Amino acid sequence: MSKKATEVGHKGPPDYELDGHWNLAGIKGWGLVAMLAGGFCIFGVALILGVGARGILRGEGEFHISVFLAFPIFVGIIAATVILHEAVHGLMFLVLGGKPRFGVKLIGGFFPVVYASATGSLLSRNHYLLVGLAPVLALTPLFLLTGMLVRDDGIAIIALTTMAMNIASSIGDLMVAWKIRQHGSRTLFEDTADGFNWYRPSRPNL
Repeated sequence: MSKKATEVGHKGPPDYELDGHWNLAGIKGWGLVAMLAGGFCIFGVALILGVGARGILRGEGEFHISVFLAFPIFVGIIAATVILHEAVHGLMFLVLGGKPRFGVKLIGGFFPVVYASATGSLLSRNHYLLVGLAPVLALTPLFLLTGMLVRDDGIAIIALTTMAMNIASSIGDLMVAWKIRQHGSRTLFEDTADGFNWYRPSRPNL
């Protein structure tokens, strides 16, 4: 028997039927704590490795910043990372025939996240994986190379911090990708603001 979806925006093609729904916002308690802690750890490790790699490549640099400027710069990096990250998701939805929508939701009832979705559009498994992984695959090398190659240490630190922030913010995308990989290649997916619905081919009448 098919699982009941909690959010349906598409009836699916005639030869497919709704088979279930996965809900990212349903992650609560220790699962949410582990996800957030994992994101912070990934950010720290990625930043340390990036700065270390730049030091090996270009030698020790000097970067000084006022305490009063550090916080607004960091907030600006977070905002820029979120905008770029979700813009890449939206662009991939658009390229693959979806109609992207953007918004903000709460995970666990208190942690705000910005999202891009395409409710009402169906994507193949591989295309949906591409949408989910596009930000970490495209933006990570872009900001890493910028941090490695620019001469200015200040610009390099900003680029490497953005790189680390983007990787950390992709933890939800990686969780979704892991779930998607558990389905067959013929499964169709509909992204929602809350997670995703999946549709499987109907069994032929016997």
